[in-house]
Amino acid sequence: MVAQVAGSNITLEDVDHRAGGKLQRLRDEEYQARHQALEEIIAERLVEKEAASRGLTTEALLKAEVEAKVPLPTPAEVKGIYEQNRASAGGRSLEQVAPLIERSLRQQRLAERAGQFRDELKARAAVKVSLEAPRTPLEIPADAPVLGPAGAPVTIVEYLDYQCPFCHRVQGVVDDVMSRYPGRVRFVHREFLLGKPRSLAAARAARCAGEQGKFWEYHRDLLVRPGDMGDEDLQRRAQAMGLEGGKFGACVASDRFDAAINRASESGTELGIAATPTFFINGRRLVGVHPVGEFRELIDSELRKSS
Repeated sequence: MVAQVAGSNITLEDVDHRAGGKLQRLRDEEYQARHQALEEIIAERLVEKEAASRGLTTEALLKAEVEAKVPLPTPAEVKGIYEQNRASAGGRSLEQVAPLIERSLRQQRLAERAGQFRDELKARAAVKVSLEAPRTPLEIPADAPVLGPAGAPVTIVEYLDYQCPFCHRVQGVVDDVMSRYPGRVRFVHREFLLGKPRSLAAARAARCAGEQGKFWEYHRDLLVRPGDMGDEDLQRRAQAMGLEGGKFGACVASDRFDAAINRASESGTELGIAATPTFFINGRRLVGVHPVGEFRELIDSELRKSS
């Protein structure tokens, strides 16, 4: 018991149930902080061990394995970056911004090579990590759009808003994952409306496309093809993929899917979701845009546990 109100008891269980989503998010953040610190410690010890085995200092080892293996950007590469971003150069010439571009490219490539070197050392040392990630229990309703077999060992649930630019950016990663693990991953779509002007309309349109068996095609089209998601844009997308226009238009104009969409959003709020996209990989939370390698690492880990 943590409080009494007019003779009525309030228990810690009552409090945790009300704050469940926020507490889960805090547990995830705590895990991420520990995981990052653990990865740093592992990398430091592997580098120290490798340096000692070669009779080098860690600085000399990193210079040989990282700095020496990353060539300086060529003038052609620098010019290419400049041309791609000329509009944001503020009128400055190539000569003026070339040192900044060179430094940025160099730092990016050094970071990539350092990561590769750490991965090489980890693979040779057969590192085993036993730090367990927290898992969020999820209920998947029967009306949620699902791609992949029900018995797949890995289930990925994505909460998104079609007007979220980060959801658009991560779609290429989702495509890669689904093509790389056929039959082994089940993908579940859940709406989490951010209150943008066309959030609900776009979510309705995708659900209405699903009435004609084209949910996933329409869903992906919203995420990869530019458009304002206005009424005409939504209708043009439907026509382009051969949907029956009258039926689609009547569906979009109705509220028949609003209850399901709002329930999905509410479930996200209960889970403590604060941003999109938010993924749950067998209950392990991943927020925002992440490289495909990070998804593969989590999925491969789950597949190993299921085998």
